[in-house]
Amino acid sequence: MSQVYDVIIIGAGPSGLAAARSLLKKGVTHILLVEREKEAGGVPRHCRHPTFGIQTFLRPMNGHVWANKILSKVAGSCEIRTSTTVTSIKAGGEIEISSDNGIETLKAKRVIIATGVRETPRHPRLVSGLRPQGVLTAGALQQFIYLRKLKPGIRPVIVGSELVSFSAIWTLRNAGIKALALIDEHSRPLAFRPSVLYAKLLGVDVYLGSHITSINGKDRVESVEFRDADGKSNQIACDSIIFTGRFTGEYTLIRNSHLAFEPESGRPLFDQFGQCSDPAFFVVGNMTHPADMGDQCYQEGLRVGLNVADSLAASTAKSFSVPVVHDDLFKITAPNMISLSKPANKTTLNVRVTRYFKGEIIVKHGNDIIYKGKHRCLPERRILLKDIDISGITNKDEIIVTTR
Repeated sequence: MSQVYDVIIIGAGPSGLAAARSLLKKGVTHILLVEREKEAGGVPRHCRHPTFGIQTFLRPMNGHVWANKILSKVAGSCEIRTSTTVTSIKAGGEIEISSDNGIETLKAKRVIIATGVRETPRHPRLVSGLRPQGVLTAGALQQFIYLRKLKPGIRPVIVGSELVSFSAIWTLRNAGIKALALIDEHSRPLAFRPSVLYAKLLGVDVYLGSHITSINGKDRVESVEFRDADGKSNQIACDSIIFTGRFTGEYTLIRNSHLAFEPESGRPLFDQFGQCSDPAFFVVGNMTHPADMGDQCYQEGLRVGLNVADSLAASTAKSFSVPVVHDDLFKITAPNMISLSKPANKTTLNVRVTRYFKGEIIVKHGNDIIYKGKHRCLPERRILLKDIDISGITNKDEIIVTTR
């Protein structure tokens, strides 16, 4: 196996596989995909709901079918190392990996980081109680049921109201398990409203505006206590609690590296091309904006793959010029930097909000308004600010995302 590559891609999920496909189409063939799981394909491998494929193949597909199809586009054309963990990244495109072969140091002209996201488990949500068996995330649930053919419980309660929360109901139903209830602190679902109707049609009680106060049980979950929207205390006897959503990026490699990042989150600083503070490194996918749908990440991966191919052919590297900042309504913007070294007229910002908002979002550069648009926003939902005019920006002022 080679130790030097044109491009190394860390993460063989949708965005990583898409980047590899674009690179291959541009004639870049010496590519390595590094994946810590036993198989490439990412989270969609253990999804059995038909919410994939519309943007990629113009038809709905179950996650595992879609994952196999996007993998087939690059398998055999580039090297893929599974069960391999990247332990560190270093300046100039160097990475260190750990596998059954031991510790190795690899080098590439460009490195694409596509490490994805993870759900927020119980403890960061500050839910009290002991630590009995039966507390897990939606991702773990899908792996138990679809990959290991195991049932982690038969009387589960789901926490959260994002799309992944309702996909957990679907997963349980496929395994012959009926969820007892869905509990979320928000007064309205973070997923689309018809999702609640779907849950109720399956006999799942939905408690919005409710807060879990305790998980009870010593060896195994026995019940969950919560306070509903009216302030009334409730208790549901159950044997498992499934925490869903509140995705956060996998930033361990970034935090321990030389790359510039946001100190509060660990999210790397990157421009509209996906390029980091070290021009040898690019980032892509849900790690940059937790968390979009698989098809959306795939489309983004295709674009970043083209950007990386262009950077390999360019004589000069791009450099950062203008940071993107935001007021406290917003949680993130992606990208969080705008590069000026390559002529461009328009760009798009992918943003998240911390609370419900309906009104006008504006983007300013100095005293100039370079974007304005009316939006209806909910936490954890994707909001795109399209066609932002960056033709006249300079490096004297930052770009500000705010409202009015």
